[in-house]
Amino acid sequence: MQSQTLITSIIIVCKIIIAVLLYILFKKNSLLKRQQLKLVETNLRLKQQHEQIISYNEELKISELFKTKVLSIAFHDLRTPFVSMDMLLHAADISQMTKPEMEQIFTALGHQVSISKNMLTEVLLWAESQLRDNLENKENFHMAEQINAILALFQYHLKGKNLVINNTVPLHVKAHMSRDIFCFVIRNIISNAIKFSHRGSTIKIGIVESESDTFQVFIENKGDNISDSTISNLNNRNSWDYRKTVNHTGTGLGVSLCKDLLQRVGGRLQFENQTADVLTVYISIPVVCSDRTNSELVTNDAVTF
Repeated sequence: MQSQTLITSIIIVCKIIIAVLLYILFKKNSLLKRQQLKLVETNLRLKQQHEQIISYNEELKISELFKTKVLSIAFHDLRTPFVSMDMLLHAADISQMTKPEMEQIFTALGHQVSISKNMLTEVLLWAESQLRDNLENKENFHMAEQINAILALFQYHLKGKNLVINNTVPLHVKAHMSRDIFCFVIRNIISNAIKFSHRGSTIKIGIVESESDTFQVFIENKGDNISDSTISNLNNRNSWDYRKTVNHTGTGLGVSLCKDLLQRVGGRLQFENQTADVLTVYISIPVVCSDRTNSELVTNDAVTF
């Protein structure tokens, strides 16, 4: 009897020990599974961070290449008028030049200085945007007034190629952004449109219907046939090659700076081929519209230059 009781006790103790061991094993497995899950999550986060680091490094490389290209182009082009002035000042026969020759030289020199001045302004504006996290100097202004003021700067070039510009942007439509950036972008796109347009053609400027709080200003010109690959390159943020018409070589600096600045203020630049020889540039910008109706946006008279 005692022997049977002892055996029963031993069995009970063994069951208790087995139950305890099973419980410990279960807890250990649960802990291991939680640790394994945490390890998987940690590995996933590390992988994502690794991919982000790689992406940041690529963006940094692109940004550094962009900045290097900007500075190299600016350095090269800004030197041009100074070289010309230096040659003019050191010319031995300057006193023997006729008045028409002097006028021609100073006209060309003035054109070079104007280009360099605009480029210096653009590069400084872009450099300022890189040094500041936010471009806070936003204001409301009438787009048509700013565009007309910009068009007045290109009268010499328009006459030289017998071009006509129709500005149909309504006078009451306002933009809400940096005025400097707006003028910078519009001036660059108009300048390119003039350079690439066929002689005697018409450049059109207007707006398309708004999407929420954004309007699209479009600038359309007719020039040489433009391939799909060229359009794709133009829509690439850091595209530099854009061949110009007779006696011009393009670096793409202005277009690239426009894209960079617009992106920083929530805008966008898009190139589209309406036909083989008609290029339309769409500029998306924040807009504050007056109390007029949308129908009035279409019926305003065009301003022709």
